[in-house]
Amino acid sequence: MVQADEIFKSFAAERFETYFSTNYYKTQANYSSQGTQTSLPSGNSFNILDINMKGRYVPAADFGIYGALNIGSSESADSLATRRNSTLNNITFGVDDLFYKGDLISSYLDLSFGHSLDKYKADSDSVMNNDGAEEFKAKVTTIFDLDAIYPFAQGGLNYRTEGLSTLLTYAGGIEVRFIQATVGAGLYGYLTLKEDSKTNTAYERDTFTNRVNAGSKTFNGVNPNNLDSDFYVKFEFGPDINLKVNAGTSIMGSNSASGSHIGGTLAWAFGGLQRNYSRPARRATPVKEKVANPTPHFQEDTDDGVNQDYFKTVKPSKDNYIQQVDEGGKPVKVAPVKPSPPESEKDYKIKLKKLKKKKKKKVMSEPAN
Repeated sequence: MVQADEIFKSFAAERFETYFSTNYYKTQANYSSQGTQTSLPSGNSFNILDINMKGRYVPAADFGIYGALNIGSSESADSLATRRNSTLNNITFGVDDLFYKGDLISSYLDLSFGHSLDKYKADSDSVMNNDGAEEFKAKVTTIFDLDAIYPFAQGGLNYRTEGLSTLLTYAGGIEVRFIQATVGAGLYGYLTLKEDSKTNTAYERDTFTNRVNAGSKTFNGVNPNNLDSDFYVKFEFGPDINLKVNAGTSIMGSNSASGSHIGGTLAWAFGGLQRNYSRPARRATPVKEKVANPTPHFQEDTDDGVNQDYFKTVKPSKDNYIQQVDEGGKPVKVAPVKPSPPESEKDYKIKLKKLKKKKKKKVMSEPAN
């Protein structure tokens, strides 16, 4: 669960990301081989605190490389003793590739190798803080973009050395993004695909588990199956910094532990351009400006093809109103100045032709006889 926040990744070229995660897990019960939940012997308990530091770089668009260190600090308590163990227990290297990007669906492939720094033997007396095996993981993750709602699904394989069973891993959930915060929920599980080398001698692993792990099957279980839940809230502090707080509990399983976890992740990134579902820019809804409807009014339609300049009132210039006088002060009659025709008349001349009336000839009547 310490790496549950890796679902939503950025694939922007030349972007660098860092993660600092913690996860605390405690259990006082196991799932039996039949799937029933049974408590550990009275007074027994197991808990572990994982601290994970991860760096990821995207050298080219759609392709990233990463590395991580994990420190595990576990404690088991039974009626005889309380055992503690804190070590740098795992180093991980991996690559991821966004092989499909569509408007609705995006899918990427994640390949990783985890090297365990702790090897457990049957005569060891140290409480376990990991499985003590090399892990080769391959996962395909698909994310659906429904505009601020992001369902996801994941499937993969986890091949483990030291004779441990090969696991089929799966996950599914949803993330909903708001202005300043993101909420999400998911289910993370695994199923045994290839059986443990000690399937027929399971008591060997169980004896070791009962002695150093207070009977908890958090690690070293024979053919384990488990389904865990995770709920989280993520807060943004600018475009490149966010803080995630998460918690969850086991739902069902077999040959594995039943417990609860709580944790958090501080992520900081820089460089490149934020892209896709890692934390995409929100789509602002365009605001339509309201245009007031013009008040309807009557307007005469004069566009009838007739030049209206002929019907406009002609105003004489001011000079035509100046009264001229002679030397004695008497007004002088001046012929009025005809105003110049409007511009529209300058290009037209009307020639009037005088019609001549024909004279009627008088018809002389003959004198009566």
